[in-house]
Amino acid sequence: MISKDTFDKLLNKGLTIAFAESMTGGAATYELMKNPGASKVISGSIVAYSIKQKHNLLNMSLEDMNKYGIVSKEISLIMARKIKEIIGSDISVGITGNAGPTLQENTFKQEAWISILYKTEMHVFHLDLEECLRIDAIEKTVRFIYENLSNILQ
Repeated sequence: MISKDTFDKLLNKGLTIAFAESMTGGAATYELMKNPGASKVISGSIVAYSIKQKHNLLNMSLEDMNKYGIVSKEISLIMARKIKEIIGSDISVGITGNAGPTLQENTFKQEAWISILYKTEMHVFHLDLEECLRIDAIEKTVRFIYENLSNILQ
């Protein structure tokens, strides 16, 4: 499992994690849930795929989504901060992007933005997903998230 190293580090450090997922549709949370004892580290998860649900479930402002575009660094930052406010975990992850093959309105390419808030430090990552098939783009993003979480938790 690609999340095993991250799971072990979270467990050993006594840390909890929460996800605000859009383009990954819950796949990042599910990957961690595969580990026995996942309830000891996963505080919660919100899949807010649409603009309406980002607004309703994550309390994100429509102004911000219109201003920055739904697939942007800024939106991933806001998602990470909002899930932290809602769930209160030690680590919060915000994920937005375009998995393709079609693009959302006002977006221009297949890409993902991931923000990871750990303690008071925000880590922001961009992943180019051009020429990936949809499922491959989602899997690549989840793998990328766990590689970076593992590095952050060193």
